[in-house]
Amino acid sequence: MSIETSKQKELSTQENSGPINADAFNNAMRLFPPAAAEILRSCAGQVRGTVEEIRVYAGKAMVLRTNTGPRFCLRSGALSSYVCSGMYIPGQNELEKLVNAAADHALFLREKDLRSAFLTAHGCRVGICGFSPEGKLLPGGICSVNVRLPFPAPLYTPDPALVRLLGETDGLLAAGPPGCGKTTFLKKCAALLAGKALGWRSVAVIDERGEFYSALQADPQVITADILQGTDKAAGIQTALRLFSPEYIICDEIGNGNETAGMLEGMNSGVKFFASIHAGSSAQLFRRPQFTALWEAGVFRHILFLSAQRRGRVEKIICRKEEPQ
Repeated sequence: MSIETSKQKELSTQENSGPINADAFNNAMRLFPPAAAEILRSCAGQVRGTVEEIRVYAGKAMVLRTNTGPRFCLRSGALSSYVCSGMYIPGQNELEKLVNAAADHALFLREKDLRSAFLTAHGCRVGICGFSPEGKLLPGGICSVNVRLPFPAPLYTPDPALVRLLGETDGLLAAGPPGCGKTTFLKKCAALLAGKALGWRSVAVIDERGEFYSALQADPQVITADILQGTDKAAGIQTALRLFSPEYIICDEIGNGNETAGMLEGMNSGVKFFASIHAGSSAQLFRRPQFTALWEAGVFRHILFLSAQRRGRVEKIICRKEEPQ
């Protein structure tokens, strides 16, 4: 096997999409206590469309992470680019209310998610510091919460270059650092495969974190996607193979040996896999044993590296080519 590397400027999950939209921010505001939400709305109005994350630190600060850097929220509703007097300092009780709202006021039902230090609510991924690996609240309580806003990507708008690639590839891996848009890229792939653009292919989506369902259900043209919610990837792959006869299986953030084994079994059943993985560079990626097992077995034909600087932009493609016999 050989590989071919190329720069890729055609593909983007943000093509004509613009910045974070108002709906994403308003959905996030549903999680915050009224006083904090009021301040956030005032602060965000000064950097409208550029907010990517809302970071809340108990007893310290509330911070808007924008595409130009962090901004500290002041009690007055103004913003500061540096630590100063007058900052809004949330208490631990406010963080607890925020997390409770993200869990739909039923934390005891979300222990599985809390073991992984996250919740998904209203389309936002909510990272939490303060729970043990068993999903129990630690004695020190919740010390920080990060609400990551989804950015609007045209999931259902055919991108000719991407449609062509999806129709040709035998398997695709989106790679890049955290926050570069890997999950959104897979949502777009799922929407195009299960929609008109590619002729309604049979797609099974392993939606372990609940991040795909609402996006894919939003358009009536996206029909042939079976979305397995709340299951871990290894079990979800087996369920999809047994019950849904997929042409494609999509799963986000692969990493452990069980997932690798499930994907290898699926490939031997003729399924094409689309997945994502954390990696800062191709050198880092090729040092990961789980990935190399999949790559050498031919599970992926293409690796798309997403840019750390331009969220959602594909900056490099690695293509596996079969050696002549």
